[in-house]
Amino acid sequence: MHTGFLLLGLLVLPVGCSPRISPYQHGPVMSQETIHKTFQPILDFMEVKPGIAFADVGAGSGAITVMMATLMDSATVYIQDIDTSVLNSSNVDKILDFYSQQSRRDLRTRNTFHLVIGDTIHSLLPESTLDVIYSNATIHVFSHPDPMLQDLRARLKPDGKLFIRDSFKAANKAMEYCSDPGCAKPLLSVNDFLQLMQRNGFTLVKQTPDLSGYPVFGFVRTN
Repeated sequence: MHTGFLLLGLLVLPVGCSPRISPYQHGPVMSQETIHKTFQPILDFMEVKPGIAFADVGAGSGAITVMMATLMDSATVYIQDIDTSVLNSSNVDKILDFYSQQSRRDLRTRNTFHLVIGDTIHSLLPESTLDVIYSNATIHVFSHPDPMLQDLRARLKPDGKLFIRDSFKAANKAMEYCSDPGCAKPLLSVNDFLQLMQRNGFTLVKQTPDLSGYPVFGFVRTN
């Protein structure tokens, strides 16, 4: 679905601190300090607690998911995407090795990780299993947003939450397209986005205008 995080507004590991050779393919490389500064506020907003069942939908290589997992305990973490050229077990192993060493925690012991390859209308995540689904910079690239959102709704536990972080069309239409040159797809307005969520069985329960530069919206399943 996408191959990285929305990087505007993020502090990526400074060049002087980066490995001479990238430790894995695709996605940024961050220090543990930057990971904590960037992702702990998002995890706090999503109320991520030990033992959670968590999925990152459209996770690209899984680098961002693993970074977030360095801040989790006893979690079951699903790394989901549709692009097997980006998400594959060999590369995820490199990512886990790198951040286990950097964080001085054995991430494979600390959490359980599953790779899930879906398609444009099926996430293929386990049904009625997830406490939290997180999706970053993907809602504007869903080719079939309605069936995909209905699919994600079925993957949540009855009290589970879906969190979406993305860029949205500015009210003055100054920004109508994704700023990533590899994407450049049209953005949704916030109003259109909320209508999309409502018609697919989601109720907005919390939102923030800015976490690491972009808004995050939290939804529960509509009864």
